[in-house]
Amino acid sequence: MLRYGACYYPEHWTVEQARQHIPLMQKAGLNVVRMGEFAWCKFEPDPGRYKFEWLDPVIDALHKAGISTVLGTPTAIPPQWAYARQPNILQKDADGHVRNPGARCHCCKNAPGYQFMCEGVVQEMARHYGNNPGVIGWQVDNEFGCHGTTRCFCEHCEKAFREWLIVKYADIDVLNAAWGTAFWGFAFRQWAEIPLPRTMPAGPNPGHWLDFLRFSSDTQVKFLKTQYDLIKGLCPNHFVTHNYMGCFPEIDYHKLSQHVDFPVWDNYPDSYGDPFQPSYAHEITRSFKGRFWVMEEKSGPTGDAEAGLLGEQPEPGEIRRWAWQAVANGAEGVVYFRWRVCLFGAEQYWHGILDHDGVPRRRYAEIRKTGEEFVKVAPEIEGTHVEVRVALIRHFDTLWALERQPGVSGFEYDGHCFDMYRAVKQNGHNCDMIDVDSDLSRYRVVLAPSLALVDEALAKRLHAFVDAGGTLVLTPQSGVRTPANAMWDRTRPGPLAPLVGATVDEVRPYYHGQTNEIAFTQGGMAGQTCRVGMWVEILHPSGAETFAEYRDEAFASKPAITCNIVGKGKVYYLGVFLPEKVLKTFLGGVLPEFPMKDIPEGVEITMRRGKQGRIVFVLNNTRERQALTLPGQFLDLLSGETVGPQVVLARNGVLILKA
Repeated sequence: MLRYGACYYPEHWTVEQARQHIPLMQKAGLNVVRMGEFAWCKFEPDPGRYKFEWLDPVIDALHKAGISTVLGTPTAIPPQWAYARQPNILQKDADGHVRNPGARCHCCKNAPGYQFMCEGVVQEMARHYGNNPGVIGWQVDNEFGCHGTTRCFCEHCEKAFREWLIVKYADIDVLNAAWGTAFWGFAFRQWAEIPLPRTMPAGPNPGHWLDFLRFSSDTQVKFLKTQYDLIKGLCPNHFVTHNYMGCFPEIDYHKLSQHVDFPVWDNYPDSYGDPFQPSYAHEITRSFKGRFWVMEEKSGPTGDAEAGLLGEQPEPGEIRRWAWQAVANGAEGVVYFRWRVCLFGAEQYWHGILDHDGVPRRRYAEIRKTGEEFVKVAPEIEGTHVEVRVALIRHFDTLWALERQPGVSGFEYDGHCFDMYRAVKQNGHNCDMIDVDSDLSRYRVVLAPSLALVDEALAKRLHAFVDAGGTLVLTPQSGVRTPANAMWDRTRPGPLAPLVGATVDEVRPYYHGQTNEIAFTQGGMAGQTCRVGMWVEILHPSGAETFAEYRDEAFASKPAITCNIVGKGKVYYLGVFLPEKVLKTFLGGVLPEFPMKDIPEGVEITMRRGKQGRIVFVLNNTRERQALTLPGQFLDLLSGETVGPQVVLARNGVLILKA
């Protein structure tokens, strides 16, 4: 069943207004709402006194109307009485400033008083709603780490960080060796001496920094697990999830996903941004469990709560296309934020399906049309999954290490991952986002952008993947660091050198706009040239063949890209960052064959496979009509007509083809 709904806040409306909302929800085809995630003060108005009568009639009325409820645990914002009872539950930033209440996400998840109060309200809610037929699942808290709150520097976190380090290292001398505390005389005699990496005159020790970021992420994971276990113990038939933030870099979502039944995420596309950016986040979220929902889907202008600015209106057709883009990339549910924009509070400009006056207009009509399409197509999509033969290793430890030390100004790890991902999508393929310990055997091609932190075990796993017939693509800065975030004493790319069949003779970061010309010497790109810059590596083959070489006089004929045959597979090492169009063409020669050629810029092709065959989604993510050639004729499930081979897609156009 495709879930289609909206985030709803009955605490913002009168009883009469709420009665008017539900029939409009029915007409729009909604079958689920999310409620309650910011209503702790309503559920527990006084310490230990719980009230549910304000929400129970709403859940019952929605259920009678065929609309199920996902409840949010309200732990992101405690009631005001909590701070009087436990004033030390507030976070502190790296400068020691207290993060004051009045907004959200300002409590420390390592504060015992906060933990105790959270467990109390979650347990009482789960007991009350465990057998309510209108409730189908739970969202734990809301957007962990939002507003820069993943990393807390209070006394509770300092104590918890030391305990985390004791479990990891056991011996203080082992920690000193891992961090290299001999540098700048940073050595510790005992655990109590270890501080948090607060603001300091010079940058923190990279090992200290990375472990603190790991600890901060693990804090969120532990907090989620506590609530997950509480809810599942009392509501075994309900699903439990958490709303991720797509490409959010501060929490290891691979670990977080161990404690949800499936993940959901909050999608607010930029009408003028890269059209593949939402798909990147969709595929990141889907990859953790193979399924996901969008729990907050943009339905109108967003608003900057701090600056008080109203965002741009979605263009006609965009809301519909965004919903289908989510489903095309594996979503089993789309829930709009929000049903109706609030009349008060910080998000007065953050719109919903209905405006402030509650009158249904253009956006409501578009969402209603999309709901009708969901009902029509849902039986065909039921039981299908996104077909994936390509994976990208998006490694949080590497992300955090390169956040602290990117190597060159302008380099951003996740931006580079997205560049690689976009090139895959431009060639028609979907792409799983995996961790370093994921099963590689499921894929034919694995991309490992700037995989800096590598040990012998990972090098062996990558070698086994290639030896069995896989293709691996590595890019600059690969293999240079140990898992402790120290530099390897081996020639770059460190433990990966035998697999790559080449080493790096020289690294050249550029700060003044310099570029080098490279020429491809093999494959379908042989003879083509391009300019590269920012960071280049001069390679020295030791078994690999040169795939592209430098043309500039100083490094003429020196390899820039190599290809090494290992067993039944290949390893490509890119010593340069290729421009977008060149990267697309290069990966087009590396990826598995795709049945559609010459896909227009901004057109997205996605395939879901089931027992009855494939469902192919074709989305025009541009503001122009696009013509393309299909590999035959197909039934379009939306129009009921047979289309192809030549088709023209309107702006924001969507085809759903039965193949």
